[in-house]
Amino acid sequence: MSETVFISKGRPTLLGFSTPRSFNPVSALVRRFTNSECSHCFFLYWDDDFQCDMVLESHELGFRLITWQRFVRKNRIIALVEPAHNLDPGFLKLGEWVGSAYDFGGLIGQAFVQLGRWLKRKVRNPLSSPRSMFCSESIARCMQWAGHPDARSFSPKETTPQELLTFYRRTDRGTVLDSKRWS
Repeated sequence: MSETVFISKGRPTLLGFSTPRSFNPVSALVRRFTNSECSHCFFLYWDDDFQCDMVLESHELGFRLITWQRFVRKNRIIALVEPAHNLDPGFLKLGEWVGSAYDFGGLIGQAFVQLGRWLKRKVRNPLSSPRSMFCSESIARCMQWAGHPDARSFSPKETTPQELLTFYRRTDRGTVLDSKRWS
């Protein structure tokens, strides 16, 4: 990975799906509870100020920006997707959230949501916060704010990274980019 490869330059905002390269108990629980290949999702975009690919993510440290180069050192990329519906209008609204806390309560509340699904019952996330987000929530909200035609099918506080990945792998919903270099 010594040569710099720009991924998002000249493209609309991309979506990424990942899992940590080293053991992370939260990631392991998310993958186990949701029967997922990924435990995290994020935005990848070209930053004109820094002249590089940047990741916008909801992380344990909060809603933050990090360079792509630094992100891939600690994360195995499962998929990168260029959505068929431009999410940039919703992405711009996410700027208001940079620096906000991570929704740990909402993440724990996902266990109740998953248990409800297992019991074939609809359960709302009882511990979510309106002042913070977790990763898949940020993408579902971005879709809503961007006017995505299928956004209403996702409840942001109850959506998992795997549900979004499955949704965007359909060819009419997005183009999956080659991400083997970072897997």
